[in-house]
Amino acid sequence: MEKEICLDCKRLTVMVIDYSSGDTICTECGLVLEAHFIENSAEWRSFTDDDHSARDPVRVGAPTNPLLKSGGLATVIEKPKEKASSVVSKEENSSLFRSQYFIKNHEEDQIKKGFKEIQRMTEALDLDIVIKSRACEIISKFDGNNDKKLRGGKKLMALCAASVSIACRELKLSRTLKEISMVTNGVGLKDIRKAGIVIKHRLESDEVKLAHQASINTGELVRRFCSKLDMNQREIMAIQETVEKAENFDIRRTPKSVLAAVIFMISQISQINIRPIREIGIVAEVVENTIKKSVKDMYPHALKIIPKWYACEEDINKRLGGIISSWDHAKVTV
Repeated sequence: MEKEICLDCKRLTVMVIDYSSGDTICTECGLVLEAHFIENSAEWRSFTDDDHSARDPVRVGAPTNPLLKSGGLATVIEKPKEKASSVVSKEENSSLFRSQYFIKNHEEDQIKKGFKEIQRMTEALDLDIVIKSRACEIISKFDGNNDKKLRGGKKLMALCAASVSIACRELKLSRTLKEISMVTNGVGLKDIRKAGIVIKHRLESDEVKLAHQASINTGELVRRFCSKLDMNQREIMAIQETVEKAENFDIRRTPKSVLAAVIFMISQISQINIRPIREIGIVAEVVENTIKKSVKDMYPHALKIIPKWYACEEDINKRLGGIISSWDHAKVTV
């Protein structure tokens, strides 16, 4: 019961709601302050199940789902129970249950399972609801098409993971396949990549095809990796600018390898906040040898991609050139 000021007696009094008539009444003077009150809470069942099982008493189901062809609206006939009493005989109920099983859309059941898996994955990765919605939209394109049947178990899990990955790429929210695979309950990177290829070849949407082909936006990873390495704002700005300029050159390395190499180069030039190559490799999930090769590939373009406000030509040649020479010398010595 809530206290409100009555318009008639002008006092702060307790207001009582009469649910049978829908009236809000003042307990002091009896004035009806509001009529035809509508209860917005869930409608409950007014009966108990014959088998006394603990079930949700809400009469209404989930809201309609526009991603499903049926809209998520269906009548489900349960399998008859031994002790259950009903107007319909046990034989008739069994017949209805079998009939429903044969005409039931089993593909839709798999899609609903996929929706639940996508929700679990996105929650585990702390992703926005927009990512979940887009991933569910991708999975829903398998509904009702005989050429694109869904399979349960591991294959469904891999397809859900690939859908989340594609959704992240489309919306420019970087999540690597390795991160996504950590929440798939044992599905490997190879299976997720295969599922991604299935999505690429079987879905008719050009938008999905382009999203699968698009590489992870390296710029989205800069802030995350630099934060883990505790780099200052000046270094982060230099790394972002270097990464953007590097996209104009034919550097045939993965986005993470390019970013790891740029972080190493900027760190070495700074001479203040130097980060070991091993530490950078752990954060960027790139092996040390790959970072070294990426640095060598990018070094010829260093004067063009590293901002002039951050380092002059002499510093770049002296510090980066010296490091690369030491690597080559160590290789020859071994």
